[in-house]
Amino acid sequence: MPHCKEIKFVNVWRTCNKIRAAIFRLGINLYDYFNEVDVHGICLISESQFISVVNGQLGAIIGLSDQEIAELADYFRVPDGRIYYTQLCDVIHQSVPDFDKNPCLTTGLEWEDPMHANRLSATEERRLSLLITKIASLVNIRKLILRPYFQDYELVAKNSGTISFAHFARILAFLNILVSADDFNLLVKKYKKDCYTLSYLGFLSAIDQVVEYMNKNGILDLSGDIISLFPGRVIYAELPKLPRPEIGKISAVRLFGTQNIFHPALNDPKKLQDILTTMVSIQDHVLKNRLRVNEFFKDFDVMNCGRITVSQFHRGLDALLLSGRQRLFISLPEVQTVINQYKDPSDPTTVCWKTFEDDVDHVFTTKGLEKAPSLRIDPPPMEIRELPRLGGKHWQTVNPSMRSLCEEAVDKVKQKIIHRRILLKPVFKDFDKHNNGHVSRSQMRQALCSNGILLSDEEVVALEERFNNDMGFNYVWFLKDVEPRPDEEPLPEKIKPTRQEQDIVQVMAKVKGKVVRERIRVLEFLRDFDRCNERVISRENFKRGLSVCKLELTENELETLMDVFASPLRRECVDYRRFSDVVEEAFTQKCLERAPLIVPVQHVPTRDCEKNFLNFDERQILSVALQKLAKKPDLQMNLSSVLQDFDKTNCGTVSTTNFLQALTLRGMNNLISSQEFDMICKCFSFERGMRNEVDYRAFMKALDILYATEKYNPF
Repeated sequence: MPHCKEIKFVNVWRTCNKIRAAIFRLGINLYDYFNEVDVHGICLISESQFISVVNGQLGAIIGLSDQEIAELADYFRVPDGRIYYTQLCDVIHQSVPDFDKNPCLTTGLEWEDPMHANRLSATEERRLSLLITKIASLVNIRKLILRPYFQDYELVAKNSGTISFAHFARILAFLNILVSADDFNLLVKKYKKDCYTLSYLGFLSAIDQVVEYMNKNGILDLSGDIISLFPGRVIYAELPKLPRPEIGKISAVRLFGTQNIFHPALNDPKKLQDILTTMVSIQDHVLKNRLRVNEFFKDFDVMNCGRITVSQFHRGLDALLLSGRQRLFISLPEVQTVINQYKDPSDPTTVCWKTFEDDVDHVFTTKGLEKAPSLRIDPPPMEIRELPRLGGKHWQTVNPSMRSLCEEAVDKVKQKIIHRRILLKPVFKDFDKHNNGHVSRSQMRQALCSNGILLSDEEVVALEERFNNDMGFNYVWFLKDVEPRPDEEPLPEKIKPTRQEQDIVQVMAKVKGKVVRERIRVLEFLRDFDRCNERVISRENFKRGLSVCKLELTENELETLMDVFASPLRRECVDYRRFSDVVEEAFTQKCLERAPLIVPVQHVPTRDCEKNFLNFDERQILSVALQKLAKKPDLQMNLSSVLQDFDKTNCGTVSTTNFLQALTLRGMNNLISSQEFDMICKCFSFERGMRNEVDYRAFMKALDILYATEKYNPF
């Protein structure tokens, strides 16, 4: 039992620490939450109220589990079952340590020690030891005395044993002690005194100790180099690679979220707006003329390092701006701004043209799409789409009176074009010799006057303010506003599908009948759309393939087929292989090689439709009529020869009039009534062209069957 109580107390104490960390981080007072529940102010609340406060109001802040809340309630519960919440609040709020009562552990004397060095981790200490050993061996070989170089900077700065980081780096570079950026940061971290100086005395003391140790233990040979038999020989560091600060850091000009690391001076809003305007103009020029920026700079970069000289970049930029159907002219200060923006930070005489290319090509696509396949882009950006042409005015900033006058002039021209049925486009086309969509001001006035459209000088000036740019008067935009638009026909309403169009059995019977009659192989028309042999095609391609087959299916019947034969894993596609297999069952059965004894039965197509459907009474009338006519066989009456004479095209059908004439010639019309004749025509009707005809071949076959059945019937 004592062990269980100790474990429970540890759990409660851990929960209190969790609450204390949360409320101290957010500055919450627990008394305020519990006082709202304790109306009588007796410092006791019920267990349900305690749970509602801890788990409800403070649940998202503290995040206690149900077990922790239960243990906390059990610990602060009084004998009558209520919770003594003030005791919990005292434990949480009154256990804050008072740091003012504690003496100082540091006196500042450590910073007065000129040989003081900072503490590093074990890994960093090992790296630093190797680095100091390498530097000490170089100093010993060259017989260098390092202290005078550092004292020169100390006499100027008078820092009593400390120099700045920049001076320390210059001394190492002057002495040809090449260290990498990580090694330099490690030295600074070890011997740093404050935010901008380090103790060179501690650095020199560490080097002297290493040299003294190597001389004392015989590690160095007569030439001052480390002997090869030394088991812990330090390998000299190779010459480090050239710094590439632009890799992973260059983000010079981006249209979305500008970040500049090259030149912080461009944080000036005016200069930033200038470079953005220039870059947008260059992007618009490259987009309209479909230019490759790489082609104008790569010949200057022989080593393919991504940097060229300033003059080479200027020449390449001039060639880029002068290419295309329409040249882009930017001033020399704007060119200089672009050059300053993309200068290499480690070499001001070169320009990072690769970065410039990436920023300009952003108008076409986004770099690194292979790392984000789900990213959707919509080039060009909105800034390029809404960019006005050079020389044109932003119409929203024009004087409102001028805008209203322009609208009145446009409406006047539009009304005259509608009433007089004038075509302005051929007139403007005659003036537009270069076919660039622009004419001069005088040509615009001449085109309007030649068609009898008379405008005042103020109205013409308003039109020029609206549609003029650096190339002239944009008559294409002008004609879009003044020419009447053709009346658009409303889209046809979707026809509600019938029961037969939704019945897949009837739809497949229609398809199989068409295939059997015309000997069509559906697979040949559909598999050409499956370029990757995925056994599925899109719904649009499925409709296109069946339209080539000429199956004469309605839109609703096609929707029924696509819904039934849709791919289980890709509902937007159709499994055309399964559809073609079902259609091919009209000729044969699949996998007959596994069952050689099965004899397939070919599908027999029917021409029955809703027009020749008969109910029970109509079938009774038809049966009586056929029995009457079957008493005179064709061998006696020779009715088929007469019907064939009426069938000039030998298509198997004749008109209702010709059918009645044939029965009259053979004297068979007296055997049936007019109602029975109508039932025969309805039963054997076949739609040909725009009228219903009678299938006399099926009629004669039915009479022959009835005559043979009656002849051989013993009853």
